[in-house]
Amino acid sequence: MTNQTNSPLAGIKVVEITSIYSGPMAGMMLAELGAQVVKVESPEGPDPLRAGGLGAGPDGVNSIFYSLNRGKRFCSIDAKTDRGRQLLFDLASDADIFFHNMRPGKAEGLGLDYEALAAKNPRIIYGAITGHGPEGPEAHLPAYDYVVQAKLGMVDYQRDKEGRGDLVRQVVVDKTSANALVQGVLAALYMREKTGKGQRIDIAMVAAGLAFLWPDGLAAAHAELNPAIPLDQMPPWLESAPGSFLVVLETSDGEIATGILLPPWDGLCLALERTDWLTDERFSEQLGRVLNLPDLIAEVSSEVAKYTTAEVLARFEEHDFAAGKVVTRREVHEDPTIQHLGLITEQAAPGLGQVRQPAPMWMFSDATTELTTSLNSTGGDSREVLAELGVSAEEFAELEKSGVVFVAPGEE
Repeated sequence: MTNQTNSPLAGIKVVEITSIYSGPMAGMMLAELGAQVVKVESPEGPDPLRAGGLGAGPDGVNSIFYSLNRGKRFCSIDAKTDRGRQLLFDLASDADIFFHNMRPGKAEGLGLDYEALAAKNPRIIYGAITGHGPEGPEAHLPAYDYVVQAKLGMVDYQRDKEGRGDLVRQVVVDKTSANALVQGVLAALYMREKTGKGQRIDIAMVAAGLAFLWPDGLAAAHAELNPAIPLDQMPPWLESAPGSFLVVLETSDGEIATGILLPPWDGLCLALERTDWLTDERFSEQLGRVLNLPDLIAEVSSEVAKYTTAEVLARFEEHDFAAGKVVTRREVHEDPTIQHLGLITEQAAPGLGQVRQPAPMWMFSDATTELTTSLNSTGGDSREVLAELGVSAEEFAELEKSGVVFVAPGEE
């Protein structure tokens, strides 16, 4: 849990009702920035990622859940009861920041609408991540990452050479939405310093995903309403630029990733000892390289295959042409830059033993981020969290007995 006084968000209280990826990741990042984060779960339905067939231990812990929820405290309240709803409202309204990633209407159904919380605490910053927005023709529909990828053209953009669409094999929209919420929260905190008032922030996954995809994924198809080359006459590799010239090439002993159309063009030619490309009418000018991209990729691939990975990277480095060795996911921690910057840590994690985790990505000159490592089971911090609201030990015992609150085994 966070306790440093020189962290950017030291003293900021956060309450979240979140599950799966987008909301939990946002809360974890706020904890890394020093906020005190409480995650509220239902006794009957805690975050599905606690187990979810992902190798969870007896305390509902697995590596993915840990990566998204470390550094938080966990309170479990049954909001179907009158007292539970009141406790949940009091906990949320006492916070600087409250957010959820439920469908529209769900939080309101628990009495956690922005208007009610703001009436109690005008300084509260209220965040909501939804799939299709807070209202609209599809607001009621379930929206997972893959649904939004399909909706926004990401699947179309990922088509292979045979024309089959494919997903980005990351929950890229979930994670983009998490970052968008954190950005919005930080902006709202800054605005609150000037106005003294909080506000509501809505992050629609379709909006976050669209903004993320647009520059390289949709601009070619939409930005120019009257393009020089009509869309129906545009080569497929041009429509999918710049992704189409970002390629993985085989070396004699591995793979490298590079961007064939990126400068310096003469550096690529010199590195591969193909100075004839400099005068080849297909490749001598940038437009020619774009229009003849399949031929260029084929010829560069043939040359790269003659060298080991180390050899070709050394040649590229000599001529300032960017490329990187393709490493396996299990080798990432050995990367010299990652080691030099201390970007991956090894820590003891409750229920998991020794684990590797990324260090906070922000590097402040005059502040300290939090290397979050704590994690508890569902309801593991209920007693402490509610005591801070003024719930006495006697009342807590009655609440636990009646099932209004849940305490993790071993916490009684």
